[in-house]
Amino acid sequence: MSCLFCQKGSTQFSRLEPVRDERSTYQFPTDDIVGNSLNRFKEIYECKDCHSLWWIKTRGTGDPRSTYPEFYEQSAERIDDQRSELIRNPTVSRLMVAKENLFPYSFFEEVLEILSKTETEKLKVLFLNRDPNLPSSVKRWLRQWFQKVFPLEFQGIQKKGFPKSSHLLFQLEENESFFASEFIGRDQFVCIAYNEENYFLHSFDLTQKQMLWKEKIQKPFVEGIDIPVLFYQSGYLCSYQGFQKGSEYYSKLNRPDTLCIYQLSGKLILSIKLAFLCYEILSTEERDVSENRIVHNFNFTILSDTLYLPYQSQIHVYDLNSGKLKKTIALPKFEIFSGRAFETESGNLLFHTLKGILGISPTGEEVFQYFSPYHPVFIDSQFQLYFYYAIVESANTGKKKLFEQTHSSGISLVRELASPPVEFPGGIYLPFVLDGSVLLDSQLNTIKELPFSTTDTLGPHSFGNAKSPVIVTEDRIIITANHSGIRMIDFLGNVVFEKPIQSEVISLFTFDGKHTILILSFFDEYSEEDQIELILLSPNGKELKHKILPGPKGLSVSFDGICIFAKNNQMFSIDLFETDESK
Repeated sequence: MSCLFCQKGSTQFSRLEPVRDERSTYQFPTDDIVGNSLNRFKEIYECKDCHSLWWIKTRGTGDPRSTYPEFYEQSAERIDDQRSELIRNPTVSRLMVAKENLFPYSFFEEVLEILSKTETEKLKVLFLNRDPNLPSSVKRWLRQWFQKVFPLEFQGIQKKGFPKSSHLLFQLEENESFFASEFIGRDQFVCIAYNEENYFLHSFDLTQKQMLWKEKIQKPFVEGIDIPVLFYQSGYLCSYQGFQKGSEYYSKLNRPDTLCIYQLSGKLILSIKLAFLCYEILSTEERDVSENRIVHNFNFTILSDTLYLPYQSQIHVYDLNSGKLKKTIALPKFEIFSGRAFETESGNLLFHTLKGILGISPTGEEVFQYFSPYHPVFIDSQFQLYFYYAIVESANTGKKKLFEQTHSSGISLVRELASPPVEFPGGIYLPFVLDGSVLLDSQLNTIKELPFSTTDTLGPHSFGNAKSPVIVTEDRIIITANHSGIRMIDFLGNVVFEKPIQSEVISLFTFDGKHTILILSFFDEYSEEDQIELILLSPNGKELKHKILPGPKGLSVSFDGICIFAKNNQMFSIDLFETDESK
């Protein structure tokens, strides 16, 4: 019996059968579609007479609101000549041509099984090239096949890591791994390494190519809000260690237990317990203009060898030269220090609190205070307080400005902020939820409205999110939104660079105030391990480097653009300004 194309010239066919038993799928015949056929691949049939190829499949269909299908549908289509080439004579080159065409679910895996016996070397090259545009099923099959057929080479790739232009700095013991790293000088970095029981601080000099010092520490803070646990501030190395359980239901309420301040030589200056000194506000308990999600009040500021740390409704001031508590500043109205302090040109100290600002003279006298009834998400250098609902309150005049949006119904609603505002020379960038953002001058007049916004880090689904989706360089503002895009604008709102992305923004920072580093989540299915995508942008938005790296644990970038990253128990470096094309 001939196929439908032989008989009538038909290229499409379908029919329905009502569901009578949900426990079994109705078995449709295929003879009346393809006659006496050859069946080399699942769901693909070849007519013996005209050699037409047919793709025949069965699926459940009916009302989408129904729990079970109402009908079983059999559909058939005659496969075109381009796809037929790969089916009749499978080769790697034909697979690459047809990789974006539609085929049955298991077809590519079946073809690869055939090619594994005829074109082994070409499949090996295909895996090593790691083409990102191959179907997911092909990537997974290649990974499993390469690991099985070339186990030693696969292990070598796993140990060596990517990219090829990286240089091994040093290697720990087999049972040790890297956790975090931080540059404390142009050529010197510190990293946290650990084994099953112990954690250590290592210092390494890139010029001397040797370890400088090693100190044993307690376990870093790893089980709560996503914050840096190892960082440099004002000439000191800082680390959050230990663990306080904040909630048995929600891990983002967990907090660090100890703040450790080190000299750059590795000597511990201070180890301060943070237990019971934190202050939180739950958004469900306070839904007003602040819409505050949560405040983990363990932040601090170091100015002129002095540490300013929150302690209940006080500020504890530590002398880092002696490592001792110098004095305590009591805050009025039982206010809470946010951890952010600034020194003015006249020597006055400005402390941002959870509800406002407190100014203190060098002699300790109170020179300025302003507290709002609500909790601002940001305070700028002009003493203007910004709230979650886009309301700006001036601490100098007490006046408020609302940013509203008038809808087609005629109703005006106050806008919500997607993430904290960002101050740049001469103005403020305000990102709104869903409906764009705006550039304002220092008087809050609109410079330009923009049709895009940032990742939502303040909204109801961003509880405890500590990421910063916007940064400011010398003359640019870089704006990111998860699974959406990256945009660079100048201070007038002109778009300098734009790039769509389909992944999460893990980190955004500048290492020299000019160039921008963007770290994206990355999963290419050629590896089961965690990987990241690193993009280096020039001050004018040119993409200077695009790398796939292991990570993000242990990754850091120096002022000169030297990127270090960890792979298991090895630490590598790569010069981001080298002119190489390898990934």
